[in-house]
Amino acid sequence: MAEEEPVFETTTGPPRIITAASLFDGHDAAINVMRRLIQSAGAEVIHLGHDQSAKAVVDCAIQEDAHGVALTSYQGGHVEYFTYIRQLLDEAGCEHIRIFGGGGGTITPPEIKTLHESGISKIYSPDDGQTMGLMGMIHHLMSIASEVDLIDSDRIDTLSGPVTPQDTAKVGLLLTMSESADDQTFKSTLEKCRSSTKEVPVIGFTGTGGAGKSSLLDELMLRILINNPGKKVCLLCVDPTRKRTGGALLGDRIRMNSLSNNDLYMRSLASRGSGSEISANLHRAIEVAKAVGFDLIFCETSGIGQGSDAITTVADHSMYVMTAEFGAHTQLEKIEMLDVADVVVLNKYEKRGSEDALRAIRKQVRRNRNKFDVADEELPVVATIASQFADGGVDRLWGKVAKLVGFNASLPTDVTGERKGVIPAERVHYLSEIAATVRDYHNINSEMSEKLRLCQHLETAANNASERGSKSVAKDLQEQIDEL
Repeated sequence: MAEEEPVFETTTGPPRIITAASLFDGHDAAINVMRRLIQSAGAEVIHLGHDQSAKAVVDCAIQEDAHGVALTSYQGGHVEYFTYIRQLLDEAGCEHIRIFGGGGGTITPPEIKTLHESGISKIYSPDDGQTMGLMGMIHHLMSIASEVDLIDSDRIDTLSGPVTPQDTAKVGLLLTMSESADDQTFKSTLEKCRSSTKEVPVIGFTGTGGAGKSSLLDELMLRILINNPGKKVCLLCVDPTRKRTGGALLGDRIRMNSLSNNDLYMRSLASRGSGSEISANLHRAIEVAKAVGFDLIFCETSGIGQGSDAITTVADHSMYVMTAEFGAHTQLEKIEMLDVADVVVLNKYEKRGSEDALRAIRKQVRRNRNKFDVADEELPVVATIASQFADGGVDRLWGKVAKLVGFNASLPTDVTGERKGVIPAERVHYLSEIAATVRDYHNINSEMSEKLRLCQHLETAANNASERGSKSVAKDLQEQIDEL
């Protein structure tokens, strides 16, 4: 009988763990293995990727109100890196956040001892791997992180007066309460911390999985920072919880390159069994963002199906992001968001078939909304390439978004969003073509060398036969050589 897996729960739900590889460290294989195992153990994993600075890790841990941080460091400088993260967290009043790490044999036993004495919860060594095993180390990490109480009385007591977007730790705690506290406690605490009563627009981003919602959001953030300096923006991004394990990969931050700016605040949320693309308490998180004084709120859902439109229940304006890979044109008739979205975005416009897809989407939006006399450019349909620097299509989208929420948009908005991908659509498989050419070259060379080897053997045999007077045998062998 299989041993039952332990269940790790905290006072606020599943443990929330930040995972990353250290600064100047491009070795992400180890942290990818670890974050998958941590997720399978039931944690909500906020993954940052590799080459992450101490400040980026700390800012993330504070905004996400995490229980712990798990880091790999194979590049050296680990003593300074880990101790600086501990120092920054302590200075921010986040002494409760646990720090875990590993680096194979690059972190020596004396360094491990120094780090443990500096307040690092655990540095896992190769010896730990041998004695505890992979899952043993993961369970050890989870058990320590689960002991952290994010809503203990000392932390709750800090929420005694008005909170602003600059109070990142307090905003993070309020967002944690929005997911875990009962209605009465949440509402009374939020009223004590309210610093603003202004109307704040909420924009919802939804769309199919892999459509590039996070990349598109990041591009919009860059334009907001350029055109509207000083405006405080909150991003609430939802990813699905896995039913079997209760864990979740909250991976939207890995696409966000603009979060180093203090005007942006991001919180990753897991759906936690809501049965929808939004979390059950997303509306509470929005209340928090409004109460503390953010100027604009973006909500990003997890990937959705054709009939989903839950984002419209919490957002003032909604954007539907899709790609050209929606199947036959009749599939467009089934997509609910084409009826209700304020803007429909065809992202990854550099892909083959996108021009036909854009034409079909415009036709469907016309039919859905009875706008047969409206020009293509005036329809709420925008083609974008979020992966491209200064994309004209994203500029057009930003112009429409800015108009909806009353923000400045000084970037050009009259461009048509031409297809100018880094790699032309007809050469998108160029690497596989190069690989196939190299393979063919080696195969031909191998075949030719085998024929040459055989010819040499036949020629030697023919010479021997000729020397012994077997002219007919030598002639037959020469004919075989000629055929080769």
